[in-house]
Amino acid sequence: MHTDEYEISIGREISLCGRLIRRLKRSIQKRENQYGISTEDFLKTLHQGRLAETNTDFANWRRDCRELQDLERMLSQYEEELKKLK
Repeated sequence: MHTDEYEISIGREISLCGRLIRRLKRSIQKRENQYGISTEDFLKTLHQGRLAETNTDFANWRRDCRELQDLERMLSQYEEELKKLK
C-alpha cells in the first residue's frame, strides 16, 4: 500500500544515508592522503597480513570501509523501493 508518509520516510532514509556516505568518504579520503595509499591497496595489504589491524587508525579505516559498503547497499535498496512507489 502506497502512502505519502511511506514515501516521505524513504526519502528521509535516502537523505540520511547520503549524509553518512559523504562523511565516511571524507574520512576514508583523509586516511588515503595521510598514509599515501588507496583504500583498495590498504585493504589488499591488510588482507595479506602485511599490516596490523591492531593499529587503531587502521581498524577504524577498515570499519569505515565496511560501513560505507553497507550504507551504499542500503541506499540502493531505498532508492529501488522509492522507484516502485512512483
